[in-house]
Amino acid sequence: MSELKTEEEQIEAFKTWWKKNGIMLILAIAVAGGGYFGWQAWKTSQANYTSEASALYQNLIQAAVDLSKEENQKTVTFIANQLTEDYSDTGYAMFSQLFLARVDAEQGNYNDAISALDSVIAKTEDASFVAIANLRVARLLIQQEDFTAAMARIEAVSENEFLAQKQELMGDILLSQGDRDGARVAYEKANEALGAGVTHPLLGIKLKDLVKG
Repeated sequence: MSELKTEEEQIEAFKTWWKKNGIMLILAIAVAGGGYFGWQAWKTSQANYTSEASALYQNLIQAAVDLSKEENQKTVTFIANQLTEDYSDTGYAMFSQLFLARVDAEQGNYNDAISALDSVIAKTEDASFVAIANLRVARLLIQQEDFTAAMARIEAVSENEFLAQKQELMGDILLSQGDRDGARVAYEKANEALGAGVTHPLLGIKLKDLVKG
């Protein structure tokens, strides 16, 4: 194996190597650098994307504090639609539909509210969201006095963290059907499910009214 003995030989050897490999080396460095900076740019873009969705959702929540005002209803509807169209792959878009249904309910459009909730239920596998949506639908069905359908929605909720809400809604249905004893038992179960130290003023009023009766 020959050795390079002079500086001139080393320079000539490098020139020869560069002619063969220089372009490929530059491309390799460019690709590696582009990949790194591309990754950093993507991460920044994703962070900005999520931050924008979060800010919109916070504005929606603020407007939803008082949905008796038509201006707030319009704001909630606008933001919810924007989240659905531009940020559909975020949880903010999914939960914005709950508020959109509330606007429909506030306007007395119960069927539209139920349809909106059902369409979102069909698109998610999030058990907690499905439970919340089904309980919201049950409340709307109670407003329409469709107690059988409402009870079916309630019974579809199996998560323990929603037991108090389930039992309270069952009590509301039973009371509407004239079953005061059944309603009292359901309210008592709802109260127990709240846990020690947790109070629910409206539930307490419902129980007192039944005891007085």
